[in-house]
Amino acid sequence: MKICVVLSSEQQKQSAAARIRYQRLQPLLKQRGHSLEFQLIQDVVGSHCQTHDIYLLSKCQDARAVLLAHQVKQAGKSVGVDLFDDYFSQTSDSRFIRLRHWLRSISPLCSFILCSTSGMADIARQYAPEVPVQILNDPSPPVDKSQLADQLAEKVKNAQATRRIDIAWFGMGDNPSFPVGLADLVGFGCEIDRLRGHGYEVKLEIMTNSRAMTPDRLADLKRLSTPYTLSEWSEPAEIELLKRSLLAFLPVNAQSFSRVKSLNRAVTALCYGAQVLSAGFPLYGALGAFIYRDSNRFLADLDRDQLALRNETLPAFLNNLQEHADVKKESDRFVQFLESLEVSKKLTSQAPLLAVIYGKATLEDVYRFAQKQGALSVASPFCCQKLNFDVRFPFADNMEEGLDLLVSKNKIVLVAPEAQRYFTPYGTVLSTEYMRLNNLSAFPEMAVKLKSLASSASPAANAAAYPLVMSACKATLQRIFPGIDCVLSEESKSIPWHWLEAPMKSFAANL
Repeated sequence: MKICVVLSSEQQKQSAAARIRYQRLQPLLKQRGHSLEFQLIQDVVGSHCQTHDIYLLSKCQDARAVLLAHQVKQAGKSVGVDLFDDYFSQTSDSRFIRLRHWLRSISPLCSFILCSTSGMADIARQYAPEVPVQILNDPSPPVDKSQLADQLAEKVKNAQATRRIDIAWFGMGDNPSFPVGLADLVGFGCEIDRLRGHGYEVKLEIMTNSRAMTPDRLADLKRLSTPYTLSEWSEPAEIELLKRSLLAFLPVNAQSFSRVKSLNRAVTALCYGAQVLSAGFPLYGALGAFIYRDSNRFLADLDRDQLALRNETLPAFLNNLQEHADVKKESDRFVQFLESLEVSKKLTSQAPLLAVIYGKATLEDVYRFAQKQGALSVASPFCCQKLNFDVRFPFADNMEEGLDLLVSKNKIVLVAPEAQRYFTPYGTVLSTEYMRLNNLSAFPEMAVKLKSLASSASPAANAAAYPLVMSACKATLQRIFPGIDCVLSEESKSIPWHWLEAPMKSFAANL
């Protein structure tokens, strides 16, 4: 079995998903005669959709993923998505409409969904109750039992001799949408303060990504009473930090985004010999007694040389790892799940024509990918990108005539023969020559008289017009391009837009 993990960018190859979930599985999969490779989504086009048996989309949450899922399914291959982060349960938050729409759009095309926690799996099932969901725990790094025992003993000996507790906070310090990372550290910083004044000097070392080190976040760190140093994160630096730290502080807030995170950070800290103190939401509860929830208990255990993770408790810890983060167990379960999938191997005789309708905010990467895939690129009236689109929907000069429709001359052959007679030469936009459907005179019942509302600068007006205008674009395409499937590309967070999955009721009688 050949597995292709599809990533959105080169940078994603260094993400936790690629490093921890997939790279740690590669050797075990290879031993079983399977392969796991990484490809960028921009490169998976044409014949590349048939080189692997399984295509797993990881953090590719835009229209490209939906287009690729169409292509892979048509090629008789299995396609799935890996859902790491909860951007989907906040149904009252309009910032994530595009992601909720993306998940609803791609789910019917998926053979499976992969998640790292049961909480995320529950969310996935709400969107796709008929799609098989598999939980893949993040595998732990390799553990040398004797080396880990020596590290643990040496750390306790040094702490008691120097009367100093070295604490590590590590990881992503920010998120574009949620207060996490450094915000959690500052919010729960009092837990570190409680370690002070008990005969130990407390030293905090913060290691995070450079993007998180903004002036505002750095100013927030001044609220910490405990002295700290700050450095930029890298994987080797993280390992060295944990090896020299007695304690890792891992606070977790209780927002829905944080509650479905994996055990990875706590597992990593323990495997490199750092005790773990976690405040806030009990995310790491599955690790049981190896997670401190009380700083006073940690101090008492340190004084009597009975820390939670020590030589005597290593067998229990390794058993816990085998249950929740064992790379062999996870690779076996992963393969068994993939082999159990029922995937149609029959190639569709003819691939459906796909169209990407671009909304208010679009990505040029999506446009380029759509062109490579042979999909029509369609500019809605909201689209401001200056690109050579195959189809354009400008508003007609006469508001009573609704939308104009421009189709590039070299795509007219795809238009239904009965509709081609309504087109007349229009002229050139950028470098593309267009034919024009006469102000929808062929389909007067589909006119949308919302130009003044849709072109308003008011977000409320835009939001009101959006579903009707975009639905009209979709319905028109379905009328003139036989058998077309439409995909929406919309990245806007500025308006609470939505997309009508069914055409407007006023069009129903004519579709």
